[in-house]
Amino acid sequence: MKNIKKITFSSLFIILIIIGSYISIPLPFSPVPLTLQVFFVLLSGILLGPYYGFLSVLGYIILGVLGFPVFAGGQSGLSVFLGPNGGFLFGFLIAPLLIGIVKKNQIFIIPSILLGIFIIHLLGVLYLSFILSIPISKAFYIGSLPFIPVDLIKGSLVYIFSLLILKNKELKALLFSD
Repeated sequence: MKNIKKITFSSLFIILIIIGSYISIPLPFSPVPLTLQVFFVLLSGILLGPYYGFLSVLGYIILGVLGFPVFAGGQSGLSVFLGPNGGFLFGFLIAPLLIGIVKKNQIFIIPSILLGIFIIHLLGVLYLSFILSIPISKAFYIGSLPFIPVDLIKGSLVYIFSLLILKNKELKALLFSD
């Protein structure tokens, strides 16, 4: 029963990540748009743990690569995954794994969220530098620096939201009981 619930919540997070990708603001100075995906990716790691958080993002990426218009701005296809945003998408995949592993109890929620944001930005910048053949410093300036404050706000909201869920006995039981 627990696995069915976790798979159901994982599917829900696929939908939430897709919704977050449609809330997309293109920026004139960056090939990377501003979206709400990071919020749901981070939250999936906190609430679903490493395995099911990872499955949520993997399902989202598979849908996008198969041609469903789920990536930022309604884009789809392997070219998006291999394009300038590919490193961030790969970071989305790794972040819930690390978050779920680090977050053993509520004391480690903040460090796990910060680690998730860091890995998304790190992989995004490294890949952006590679794919555009630009220095890492320039990739950082166009692909990470403008997003850090916004992602820290999203991380703060994930922290608040996750605490509210974890303090609510009914929601906690729904998510974490057998």
